[in-house]
Amino acid sequence: MAEFDELRGGQREKLDVFQAQFALFVEVFQEMFNLLEEHAPTWYTEEHHRRAVAALGALQKSRPLGKAEAARSQKAGK
Repeated sequence: MAEFDELRGGQREKLDVFQAQFALFVEVFQEMFNLLEEHAPTWYTEEHHRRAVAALGALQKSRPLGKAEAARSQKAGK
């Protein structure tokens, strides 16, 4: 049983690291998007804008749930 708890603990740590990295990626992408929108360089086309909006939306939709959000989600599902 202790081995199982260690395995679960290790998986939890990996998940926490993944969630932190993912949150950082979303934050950086959001910052870059905001800069592009604000400064609108001449090479930044409408197609670039549409793709960036779609990518940002997908990132925000698929971001891992935080611990509090996961708990609320589990309670809502019961």
